[in-house]
Amino acid sequence: MLQQILTDMFISPELLAELNEEQKQVLFIKMREEQIRRWKDSEARLEKEDATLKKPKKANVKSVQWLTGMDSDVWVWVMGDHPADKSYEQICDDIIAQRATLQAQREAEELRAKKEAELVKRFSSVLMDSELQSWRQEVERQEVERQEVERQEVERQEQARRAAAQQQNQQEVELKKREAEERRRAEEEVRRVEQKRKQEIYMDLREVREERDDQHWQDSCKHTHTLEKL
Repeated sequence: MLQQILTDMFISPELLAELNEEQKQVLFIKMREEQIRRWKDSEARLEKEDATLKKPKKANVKSVQWLTGMDSDVWVWVMGDHPADKSYEQICDDIIAQRATLQAQREAEELRAKKEAELVKRFSSVLMDSELQSWRQEVERQEVERQEVERQEVERQEQARRAAAQQQNQQEVELKKREAEERRRAEEEVRRVEQKRKQEIYMDLREVREERDDQHWQDSCKHTHTLEKL
């Protein structure tokens, strides 16, 4: 897992959130070391490419033609024969001065390259620190955004749950109202039927009673009529 992170130079906010502070510091150090290693490899590759580009080309094959004198023989200069010729000591001094100049130039180039490498390394380190700090800030920003998204999602789900519960409560209240209304209507219907039946029974009983009283009256009249005949 660490090797994959160092290869990609990226860690997901979810995985970063699972690390403690010590593990985060170790990870940042490892990533910085990986950045330095990559920078050194890049510098070495560039130096190698520069050395390849600066490689001197093969000299063309040239021929040498000796200077000849009036006698058509090779012209030879004998040092010291001409009045303008330098002395042996002067020629040696010139050669030494030329060698000293070349040596000083070579050492100056080496020192210049060393100073340049130190400056590049120092300011590259500062740049990498800045990039690492920016990367950490970006990771922290992404983590804050992730937490905010999760918080909003939890809040949305809670609001949906409350809305569903409120709707269910309203439905239960409406159902209870409908049930109470149905019960009231059913009770009124029962009472109406009861009252009607009561009236019917009353009329039936009254009719029976009247019929019975009428029969009794008739029997009584017959009995009286019989007694009168006697």
